Parts: sequence; C-alpha cells; structure tokens
Amino acid sequence: MAPIPISEVLVGVYLGLIAALFPSFVAFLIGFGFKYFTDVTVPGLGVVALGGTLAGVTGGLMGLIDPQLAGSWTGITAILVILMGCLWAHSQGDKLGAATPRRLTLRSLRESRLSTELAERVDSYGQIRIRPTGEIHDIEGYPPLPEALREQLRAGSWTFPGDLPVSELERRVETRLTTDHDLAEVSVEIDNGGRAEIAAAPSVAGLSRRVPPGRRAVSIRTLLPTGVARGDSVTVSLPDRDVTGPVVSARTAGTEASADPTSPVTGHEAGDEAAGGDDEDAGRPRAATTTGGEGQVTVAVPPGDARAIVRSEFAPVVVHSRGKQREYEAIGLLKRHGNRFRRVTLGPESRFSGTTIGSTGIRDAYGVGILAIRRATERLVAPRGATELLAGDTLIIVGKPAELRAFEEAAG
Repeated sequence: MAPIPISEVLVGVYLGLIAALFPSFVAFLIGFGFKYFTDVTVPGLGVVALGGTLAGVTGGLMGLIDPQLAGSWTGITAILVILMGCLWAHSQGDKLGAATPRRLTLRSLRESRLSTELAERVDSYGQIRIRPTGEIHDIEGYPPLPEALREQLRAGSWTFPGDLPVSELERRVETRLTTDHDLAEVSVEIDNGGRAEIAAAPSVAGLSRRVPPGRRAVSIRTLLPTGVARGDSVTVSLPDRDVTGPVVSARTAGTEASADPTSPVTGHEAGDEAAGGDDEDAGRPRAATTTGGEGQVTVAVPPGDARAIVRSEFAPVVVHSRGKQREYEAIGLLKRHGNRFRRVTLGPESRFSGTTIGSTGIRDAYGVGILAIRRATERLVAPRGATELLAGDTLIIVGKPAELRAFEEAAG
C-alpha cells in the first residue's frame, strides 16, 4: 500500500477551505433561517448536497478545473473539506436559530401591527386605545343607524393589548360593538395609528336575539330589587317548583321602556352593556336596570319551565350572586400592601438568561415574584421554579418599588 502524500493532502485542505467559503455561508443561512422562522431543522444530507453543488458551480469542485486533481489526494481532500465545512456551518446556523429569541416569525411578517409611535397608549404595560375616525357608515342592505346610536359609537373608545395584530384588534372591536350595542353587523378597519373606520347596522330583531337556543323567554310580575341587569341569574319561586334562568329584560312598574332595541340604555331597562363582551370587559360594573319595587322580569328558561311560569301571575324572584373576579381581588390586595407590577425584559447579556427561577433565588435575593413570562411563542402563567429563563423573555413581576428597581437593574 502506497503511503499517503502529506503534501498533496495539505494542498487539498488549503484548496478546500477556499472553495468552501461560499457554500458554507449558504448552508449557515439555510440552517439559521429555517430554525428561526419555522423551528424546523433541515436534514444535513440535503444541505451537504446543496453545498457540494454550489462548490461545483463556483469552483468546479477542484477536480473539474484540473482533471489531474480528480483522482489525486489533493482533489479528494478538497471535496471532503468542502462537504464537512457545509455540514459544520449548517449545524452552527441551526443552533443559533434555536438560541435566538423569536421576536420575528413568518406569522408576524404576515400580520401587521400598530405603530408604537402613532398609537395612543393608555399605560406603561402596552395597552393602547382604539378610537373611531370620521363618520360611522351604514352597511348596504340594512336599515340606517339611529342618530343617537351613531353618536354613541363615534364618541366611544376601546382599550386592548398593544401587541395584538391589526386583524385581531379588528375582530375584537367588532365583537365588542356587536355585544355592547346589539348590532346586526359590524365592519371595522384599523390603521397603524389605532384609528378605526367603522360601518355598522342596527339589529333587526330585539328580544329573540338575546334568548339562547332551546330556551323560551317568559315574563312574570314580581318584586324587583334595585339594579337587576340583563344577564343576571335569577330564580323564580313558583308554587310547585323553582325555575332558574338568565334575565333578558327587567323593568320596574311606572317607568317607561325604550321601544327601540338599538337605542342607548336607560337606567330602567336591561341594557346591552350587561350582556358581556370581550375578555377586556371581565369584571366591568354591570348597568343598573331597575329602581326597586314591583315590576316585570323576563327570563330565558327551558320550554317546560316556561309553561309553568305562564300559568302564574305573580312570583317572588331571587337574584343569585355572580361572585367577584378573583384575579382583580388579588391585584387589589397586593396593591393595598404597597406592591406594584412591572414588566422586565431579559437582555442577551442578562445574568439570569439560561438559568432557572429556582436556581437564581430571585424571590429571596430581590424580594420580587414572577407572575408570568411572555415569549414570542408562548405565555407562561405562574411559572414554577424549574422554568428556564431565556434571553428576550418578558417577565411580569410584583414587589415593592425599590425591589422592582433593583431587580430591573440586575436583569438588564
């Protein structure tokens, strides 16, 4: 067996390194791009084949330029160096794509967001206010909006998280307007400054739109407490049974009810504001509808219970407690003890990046608690001690103002 010529091998390594620069760079970009944007690892064999092809086009794989190198140790070594360089560059690009915080994804490129400079901010936590611009337009094929409702929509404003895509903001505003004002159809277009162009149509049906499928709306005279609102859960005490259902309308005797279902809500009739809305409306005070005393309540109940209510002329009504929003109670309790909330983003050089919550002893060392972690791909609520902190994570923390400032400085 002939000895391996060291000089030819060294020349092959030299030529291979030169020819591998461009295909290795392309392999790195492919590995990084696919991992960063799609979280997919491209098979190494495919990248090596592509790198070899690129080397063949740009440098002839050394053997195509000089046929004498094709069967020599120089040519074989150069080819191996090129392929190994492409494989190594691809693996490094894949690792970098996995470690880089994903603030930019293919989905985010498709979905535009509001301009942070133009949008009207409500607070330091990223909340923005959406306001209508121009006139409130009618929708073709529907009756025109009443002027009172048109003015109410024109003067309205709605608060949402500022990191939502424009398409999601438009959907939420449409849902909010539909539920708050009992509209039949709503179309919303929002520009980058948070200004909404609205077209709406009034409801062409009144009570029937508020009765759930499979239920019947029946009315009965009763003694109403003050503040009964649409959506409250009540129990009607009949002689032979108790019937429970949601209120769809309530009115105290002697008050005038609005005949127009699209008109603004008064203090005497169940209003659309009590019908619920988007997530941002959770915990919002419900509109008072009755002033107390004898009156009439309309309840949505199953057909069998509806027949029993119809047979009675008068029955006592008990209003059930809907409870409180426990998360708001917790926030209020924390604030009453001098705690505040803050968002802190971990930088690339943060001392906490790559560690777990438990190993860093954040609560003991700084006196703050991590309530949630926001990432580009997920949101973690009440993270455990084993949760790893990554560069780019936004931490929602709670603590005293001085402790929050100390932790913010350490986390930066």
